[in-house]
Amino acid sequence: MLGLNPRRLFYIAILVVIILLARQYVPPYFARFQYGDDVRQTVKYAAAQHMGPDAVKAELLRLAEEDGVPVGPENITITVRGYSLYVDVNYTWPIDLRFHKYDLKFHISESGENFGGK
Repeated sequence: MLGLNPRRLFYIAILVVIILLARQYVPPYFARFQYGDDVRQTVKYAAAQHMGPDAVKAELLRLAEEDGVPVGPENITITVRGYSLYVDVNYTWPIDLRFHKYDLKFHISESGENFGGK
């Protein structure tokens, strides 16, 4: 069959499986990396930009949409304790392997200063 022995067919099949898996797993992890960096920068500089918890949440939602991450207002928790701001983002990304469907779970946690302690 086209000069392919069983060993070469096996390697081609493995390569096809790796490519199919990469198409499902690379985008969510790459987007998580980008969004995690955006969350870190937003929380770190929130005090310098005089952003309150609502403004931080709005910015995180805008960045999620920009990065293509499935995050809604219910996925972001912002806690203010004294002069500290804590942000937790929990979301899932659906994976469809045709024979098995499930959700990858992601968690991003950052803390920073809160301007004025409010």
